[in-house]
Amino acid sequence: MSYTSVFHCLGWAVVLLAALMLLPALTAMLDGNTSLAWTFAASAVLSGFFGAGFAMVTRLEAGQFGKREGFMFLVLIWLVLAVFGAVPLHFSGFAGRPIDAFFEAISGLTTTGATVFDGLENMPPAILLWRALLQWGGGLLSIVLAVSLISHLGIGGMEAFQSALPRGEGASQPARMLQTAQDLFWIYVLLTLFGALALLAAGMSAFDALCHAFTAISTGGFSTRDGGIAAFNSPVIELALMAIMILGAMNFTLHWAVFHGRFRVFRENAEVYYLAIALVLIVVAGIGLALIGSTEGRFVTDVRESVFVAVSALTTTGFSNRQTGISGLAAPALAPILIIGLVLVGGAAGSTTGGMRLMRAAILFKQALRELWRISHPHGVHPLSLGKMRIQNPIIWSVWSFFFILILVLAATALALAFFGMPADVAVVAAVLAISNAGPFLHSIVPAAPGYADMPDGAKYVLALGMLAGRVELLALLSLLNPAYWRR
Repeated sequence: MSYTSVFHCLGWAVVLLAALMLLPALTAMLDGNTSLAWTFAASAVLSGFFGAGFAMVTRLEAGQFGKREGFMFLVLIWLVLAVFGAVPLHFSGFAGRPIDAFFEAISGLTTTGATVFDGLENMPPAILLWRALLQWGGGLLSIVLAVSLISHLGIGGMEAFQSALPRGEGASQPARMLQTAQDLFWIYVLLTLFGALALLAAGMSAFDALCHAFTAISTGGFSTRDGGIAAFNSPVIELALMAIMILGAMNFTLHWAVFHGRFRVFRENAEVYYLAIALVLIVVAGIGLALIGSTEGRFVTDVRESVFVAVSALTTTGFSNRQTGISGLAAPALAPILIIGLVLVGGAAGSTTGGMRLMRAAILFKQALRELWRISHPHGVHPLSLGKMRIQNPIIWSVWSFFFILILVLAATALALAFFGMPADVAVVAAVLAISNAGPFLHSIVPAAPGYADMPDGAKYVLALGMLAGRVELLALLSLLNPAYWRR
């Protein structure tokens, strides 16, 4: 295995993270908080020094970047960036202990959105911006890795992923990742700016609009208010956020194709069709639930709340627009079991969302229907397809393996959380939300659950590992735990 090639790529990734730290440093300086500005500036210098050092030391010895190096890079990049991303949070004094800073950083980078911070309204803008930037950068990283690395590694049936970008066959893996990042970066930036302008026009302040655009397009869920979106109490803001979240839940290579004039890609991509069906069902279900359970004068409000929460759950963002329950957190009109189901499915492959992805859910559903069809026609031939793509049996088996491992990892995570003293219902829900990267929904589903800051340190480590497992597609992390991986 070429460890030097892995560390060379990690070094440059840390350098980019260090450059991102300069934005909150400048924000703190403009805000008059010189001490915090120096904290971010020093963290940027420290991170840049280590990152550039790794990159320069390994530049001449970097060897082949194959499948095994890909698995290691896929796991290490989230851990390494989380460690360096936690540095300014820790030394600023707002995160308390190192575990809290690391938890906040990895939650941000993996776009999970679980937070240990309270009193967000009173926090310096630089801290709020850094949390939003962590999610924004993590969202971009998840897209690049999904398109250029995970789909080529064939993890969990990702061979069926349909990319509108050139595949880059024959190019080295680092070159393919760099080219994908260059192709998608400006699309990501433009969609973020569109989101910020839409939220600004909807009534948010410029700073709130920018931060929420960062966290909505990355489907992360961090907010600048303790009450989340409910604190703004604006249907127009919620409509804008739903549009941004849906854009973030789509395959970003399709956005790239549209920006290059290939408008038919939306019509030809199966996941766009499934996402549209899911959104229609969400609206219908929201209206139905409001008709059944709304009180006099609350019909429109109940529809608005349930639809917003459902879109937020399907995109694994975690925003909520009803402020009730413990600590002013949201308890949505949508049934908790529906929220869990939606976050487990998630958005499209190649998006910023967590969850299993629509592609895999569609394959599982179609395979189940095919097995039912075979009961009546045991000798018939019923091919399975995803849009125009024929899905071969090895991909179907790979998706079923992914689903089976997902259930096992969910059970193991819930048991580990219970071991650290978490109530059974809280342990199960927290495990689902961590692995689906939809952390803010904890109190929406279990209002009596403790805040993430109040959980034992052991539970925080378990949840951090769950966030990582959900973001790296589970199988990549388990591959590193396989002794055979290291013997080859």
